[in-house]
Amino acid sequence: MIHVLYINRFYITLTVLLIFSTAAYGAESTTKEQVHSQALADAQRDAQLAVNKVTWQLTGCVGNVFGIGAALIYEPRIPTDRLMGKSPEYVGYYANEFRRETKSLQVYHAATGCSAFGIGFFLWYILG
Repeated sequence: MIHVLYINRFYITLTVLLIFSTAAYGAESTTKEQVHSQALADAQRDAQLAVNKVTWQLTGCVGNVFGIGAALIYEPRIPTDRLMGKSPEYVGYYANEFRRETKSLQVYHAATGCSAFGIGFFLWYILG
């Protein structure tokens, strides 16, 4: 009888520990996922504000392929005031996404300007 109680107590303790460890792991991963998604959303919003659409369209229009190359090379500064007091994971996710998003927007707007110049030149050549 005592042996049976000992085994039941062992399994009950093991089950409780397993439940607590699983719950703690789930809470930690949820927090990391929230930090990751928040950092990505913040970086994308800030990248939209940091990239000047008109400047990059003019760069693509005047510089053509070289303007697109400049958009690929140029990296705007990461706004450090947005990162004050944030965790290292947040800063890493934010920095990577901010760089990726700004380059993507810069290249898009420079390519739009280059295309507009190409279409305008083609129409000038055909109609002129």
